[in-house]
Amino acid sequence: MTQWIKVGAVVLTLVVAGCQTARGRHESNVPPQPTQPSAPASKPGYGVVTPPLGEPTPVAPTTPVAPGTDSVLAPPTEKVLPNFPKSADAISGPAVLSLLRSAQSARAAGQYAQAAGSLERALRIEPRNYFVWSTLADTYLRQKSYDQAESVAQKSNSIARGNVYVLQENWRVIRDSRTARNNPAGAAEAQSRIDVIQQMLQPAVLPVAPQ
Repeated sequence: MTQWIKVGAVVLTLVVAGCQTARGRHESNVPPQPTQPSAPASKPGYGVVTPPLGEPTPVAPTTPVAPGTDSVLAPPTEKVLPNFPKSADAISGPAVLSLLRSAQSARAAGQYAQAAGSLERALRIEPRNYFVWSTLADTYLRQKSYDQAESVAQKSNSIARGNVYVLQENWRVIRDSRTARNNPAGAAEAQSRIDVIQQMLQPAVLPVAPQ
C-alpha cells in the first residue's frame, strides 16, 4: 500500500513538471512587445506634426499712418488729365488750317468781319470741326454780337464730344455774352461750368508726409 502511494506521488510530480515546462515553452515563443514611451507632459507640441518651414510670407509695405488718423493712408496716385485734342491742328485738314490762320491774322488786326468770313468758309469744308465753331463764337463776341456768340458756342459744345479744353472756352464766351446782356444768373451758371472744368484740369497736389 505504501508502495502505491509513492508511485502516485511520483506520477503527480511528473505531470506538474510537464505542465510547467509546456507553459514555459509557449511563453518563450511570443516575441516581446515594445514599450511605447510616454510623451513628457512638459514638452509643448509633442506629438503634433509641424509642417516644414518655407520662405517667409512677404508683407506689403504700408504708408505710415498720419497723426490723428485711425486708418492706413493709401499711397498717393498721380492725377490723369483728360486725353483730348487741345488745338485745331489735331483734327483739321490743310485747307481748314489755312483758313484758321487767315482768321487769326484778321482777328489780331481787329478785322472781325473778315475773320468771321474765313471761319464760315472753313465750316463749309468741315461742318463738325468744333474748334472752328468755338473760334467763330469768340469772333462774334468781339463783334458784340452777343446772341450769335452764345448760339455758336452752344453749337460747338454740342459737337465737342466732351472735349473739356473746347468746352471751357465756349462757356467763357457764353458767360461774357450773358454778362453783356445783363443776365447775371446765366453768367453765374456758365461760370460754375467753367469752375468744374478747371477743377478737372488742375494738377493733383500730392500730400506731404509729416516730418
